[in-house]
Amino acid sequence: METQPSWNKSILYGLLCLAGGIAFIWYFIWRPLEAMAQKQDNLSYSLKGVGIGPFLVVFGLYLLILRPPNLKPDQMSKNQRVVYWVMIGLSIVLGIVAFMWFKHRATELGYSV
Repeated sequence: METQPSWNKSILYGLLCLAGGIAFIWYFIWRPLEAMAQKQDNLSYSLKGVGIGPFLVVFGLYLLILRPPNLKPDQMSKNQRVVYWVMIGLSIVLGIVAFMWFKHRATELGYSV
């Protein structure tokens, strides 16, 4: 039985992360902000979802663009591992920035988050 090259897994996981991140951004950021702008009552939002969406987008782009040969950090070369952890850090920072922006925007629209 033939095994698939690891870059195929990177592409698949990258597409899944990117699609999931876009879905999270739409569902947990875009929809609530649109409802807040229309001054709707009984809004529900998830602050975890606000942070997870951007994280998934950045990590999905990393997987699609750089296509690491292995998805396990302990099996990567030193340089690949450094890039991997930098991207994880960037993803976390972007998630936190998105959370802070969402909170600020909701406050501007008159909602307490």
